[in-house]
Amino acid sequence: MAEQFLNIQEEIIKSKGLAPKPPSEEQKHRLERTRKIMESHDLDGILLFGSAATNPEPVRYLANYIHVYPSASSFLYLPTESHPILMLDQEWHIGEAKKMSWVEDVRYFPNVARRWLAGELKKLFSDILVGSGLKRGKLGVFDTDMPSGYMDILKAAGPHIKILDAGPVWQDLVASPSDYDIAMIRKNALVADKGQETAAKSFSEGKTEYEVCFDSLGAMAAMGAEFLHGGGVSTHVNTGSFSDCVGNVRPYMFTAKPIEKGHMFWFDLTASYAGYYTDCCRTISIGEPKKEQQKIYEVCAMMYKAMEEAVRPGVTGGEVWEVGNQVAEEFGWEGNINLVYLGHTTGITTSVRPVIAKGETKEIKAGSFVNIEPGIFIPGVGSSSLENTLYVTEEDTKPINQYGLELHVV
Repeated sequence: MAEQFLNIQEEIIKSKGLAPKPPSEEQKHRLERTRKIMESHDLDGILLFGSAATNPEPVRYLANYIHVYPSASSFLYLPTESHPILMLDQEWHIGEAKKMSWVEDVRYFPNVARRWLAGELKKLFSDILVGSGLKRGKLGVFDTDMPSGYMDILKAAGPHIKILDAGPVWQDLVASPSDYDIAMIRKNALVADKGQETAAKSFSEGKTEYEVCFDSLGAMAAMGAEFLHGGGVSTHVNTGSFSDCVGNVRPYMFTAKPIEKGHMFWFDLTASYAGYYTDCCRTISIGEPKKEQQKIYEVCAMMYKAMEEAVRPGVTGGEVWEVGNQVAEEFGWEGNINLVYLGHTTGITTSVRPVIAKGETKEIKAGSFVNIEPGIFIPGVGSSSLENTLYVTEEDTKPINQYGLELHVV
């Protein structure tokens, strides 16, 4: 299977520090689709802040630019009636960005931390707004993790512009993937499946967490999975091979701790392939599970089944969460579920609203990819988490991951 996925020409491009480009028609379609969504939100332009550490996906998707290392930042300006402009705070990387991106106008901007260059930054913002005819009107700003100083300078540069939240534009874009996106997300799910299958076969008593995780990472790398220096999230694995976990995330992805017989736990991974994302999680038992551990797994599986049946267009993330929580409540374990959330919208990005969380009011849309990840964590006994990426249509909702959800006993 790895040979069918691996494109050696793309790997060579990546080895040169560049990002392979999607087909030209897809590039054009992304900008057209974004502008239609902007119009539906009554926006004359959007300004997207890109942060390598925590928010790299919008700039990657709309400009094909990958930040070079964790502290790097960018802006992408997309007006409705003029050409897009990509701006980087790493001036030395502009030449590489021009090779990487399909955006032709690439400029340098001084990072807001360089306060003595605030006047230069204000002039840049003013120039791009005036140059695109946006002296007045409505500008949507996607400012996730954007330092507040940028907003202050932007307001000073465009005093007559009404600044609005562009977050819903990105959410709508993620929820309406193109045919090309859908095919690539499905392909990525097979990479994730390979990572899970490899891990399940690798787990054994006495082996260390890192040995298992490296086996899984290697299998996904052989299929072209991405491991980004500058991206906040790329391909990674995460396990807690003991019975005291309180969730399916922890500060350390893996350690040198040996795998011990009698423990039941989760193995979670995110696969990143060609700029797309899928998550999945499976439950591992080292040796036959004890009665209490088997019950934990079975309740988690019941949560998963109920939630999968509940995911459909028009249902809110909060309603799906309630379905999963009600199953846990029946067994008195509502306080032992995955407390981060029980799922999220994904595919073009790692996570965006609607999330499967208590009180989430945003509705799931047809055509979107949604993760569900119920989990039960009983310290001192064991833990179970099951996660798949689901494709939601008007007709049905089906998982795109194929590797089995059964309890994997090794």
